[in-house]
Amino acid sequence: MELAAKTCIMSTCTDPLPISKYRKELHSNSMRRASDFLYVRLYKTLKEQILTGLIKPGEYLLPENDLCKFYGLSRNSVRKALEELHKEGLVVKKVGLGTMVPADVSIPSDDRKILRIAAPFPAYFVDNGLHVICDAFRQKYPHVDLHVLSLPSDTFNESLRQTDRMGFCPDVVLIGESQLSNMEKRDAFIDLAPVVGDMLDAVYPKLRDTFCPEHPITAMPITFSPVSLVYNPDLFRAAGIPYPGPRWNVDDFTDAAERVTSISDGRIDRFGFSLYPSLNRWLVFALQNGMRPDDKDHRPKIAEALDRLQDWLHRKRIATVYTDSKNLINPFIYGKSAMTLTTLFEMSTWAERGIDFTPEIAPLPFGDTKSTLMQANLLMVPAACADPHLSSEFVRMALQADVQRTLCENTPFLSVMGTVNDAARTPAYMHAINIGGGLIDRNYFLHELLGHQVDHTDLMAEMSLFWLGLEDARTIAEHF
Repeated sequence: MELAAKTCIMSTCTDPLPISKYRKELHSNSMRRASDFLYVRLYKTLKEQILTGLIKPGEYLLPENDLCKFYGLSRNSVRKALEELHKEGLVVKKVGLGTMVPADVSIPSDDRKILRIAAPFPAYFVDNGLHVICDAFRQKYPHVDLHVLSLPSDTFNESLRQTDRMGFCPDVVLIGESQLSNMEKRDAFIDLAPVVGDMLDAVYPKLRDTFCPEHPITAMPITFSPVSLVYNPDLFRAAGIPYPGPRWNVDDFTDAAERVTSISDGRIDRFGFSLYPSLNRWLVFALQNGMRPDDKDHRPKIAEALDRLQDWLHRKRIATVYTDSKNLINPFIYGKSAMTLTTLFEMSTWAERGIDFTPEIAPLPFGDTKSTLMQANLLMVPAACADPHLSSEFVRMALQADVQRTLCENTPFLSVMGTVNDAARTPAYMHAINIGGGLIDRNYFLHELLGHQVDHTDLMAEMSLFWLGLEDARTIAEHF
């Protein structure tokens, strides 16, 4: 369902909504649904790896500790997933050795063709958008079965290399722009230029110039998302706060966050704003204040952005950070913060996790520059795949105008084609997410902004003290 953007300041409520016991019960139920959602995802991932032969009969699965680490899940979720596989006879527990696929396990086999799609885990587009492309592909190729193989996102590129060494090559690779920017050998994938042909002309120039600047084209964008500000209208209404409008600014944001922050028994039980502390979130503040890729020195803008963040986090105490990097368990969806920076990818899972309100998108208010970060999903075809023609047809199917239109109209995701988005979304919505009216050209992908000059993993570790309030903004900015 499309999340509509508010286009005007609404009048302040004079009758705030009470926070009831019912809301607390909904929160508890939401947490349970989120936990179930996570273990089911791992169960399906491991089952697909077994049925498609990535994990062969007689081979051991990763130890439970490694499954927890690679997929970002609790031990309880991992064990529940393994229990489901055991019930189906797909794994057995060997005391002192681990969990293995039985040597005599029965794997269904027939003469149908199989197209194997490798994707990172988590990949929210796989859960809630890829089916649109798959359904269209099945209509044209009913004799082909599609299987999605989820590989841990943190080690995705290495996992792809491992499958090659194991003699198991996926037919199509769904990849995020962050994994693509770290990929060392792009020549192992076929040139998609002859495949997409004139279809590329309909793609946003910004996306074409970023991912398809010249031949060969080894990665084709099929959907993307800006980083956007989302708010909980129920909490705004309960606190008597006007809804965000086009002229909303950083002072309005700060005031709203202060008014909705709630303290109970000396403890903050609801924040005005929640943030995942990664580069592809907080750098939006620097972009909104004029940071650009061609700046000779990023440090002043970054220091300014981080100082404002520290003000919200530790001086005013109206914001918090959350650190679940694999599943993005955001306090916002449980009513524990009133605003958050997020993407359409992340938002696509909120209904399954039990969100009990309809979030709204607000225009970014953090500076005078209309700019934000973006993320994208792309398709690649390994040169060593079993059927390059069939794999290429899947990519071509993903770019067909009717498929992109169905994707945009029936899911939360955006098309890579501007005409499709403009027909399916309101102008107010497109402006609120900083895409419409040419605003997309002012946005950047993380690798455009920083290139490869910064090791993202090391920087995240170096910023740990900053997020705790124990390091100043200018010290961190020196790393850029």
